[in-house]
Amino acid sequence: MEKSEIVERVRASHQQLVDALEGLSEEEGTRKGLNPQWSIKDALSHIAAWEIEGARILREIQAGTWKPQRLSHEMVDDFNARAVEERAPRTFAEVRQEFDRAHSEMEQVIASLPEEIDEKSPTYKFIEGVTFQHHAQHAAQIAEYRNSFQ
Repeated sequence: MEKSEIVERVRASHQQLVDALEGLSEEEGTRKGLNPQWSIKDALSHIAAWEIEGARILREIQAGTWKPQRLSHEMVDDFNARAVEERAPRTFAEVRQEFDRAHSEMEQVIASLPEEIDEKSPTYKFIEGVTFQHHAQHAAQIAEYRNSFQ
């Protein structure tokens, strides 16, 4: 797939997520109920952590130092729990800023990639998993939850 197509997919899904977050107050962002355990801030903490991790892994793939490992559901759940716990003392606005920085870093890493990226490659799979699929999934979830506020 051409990098320009990937960039456009990332941009579109990111915009969906940004739109879903638009105008949230601290109280709305930190209210539990997005799922049984999480607030929108918790979900954003998890999204930011995965973008940071994804950018790190993409850099390792580029450098030829990445060591593939199979992630179990337990490993993913533990990573998500740590991401939320580490950011619990922060405000929604602070988590939002971290997310914005993490996404900017991801965009920079993507910009440094070759013009053609094999859709079966780990590079593509990480971009897909931590950006356009992940953002779209949580954007829809947040939009639906916000509708319950009204």
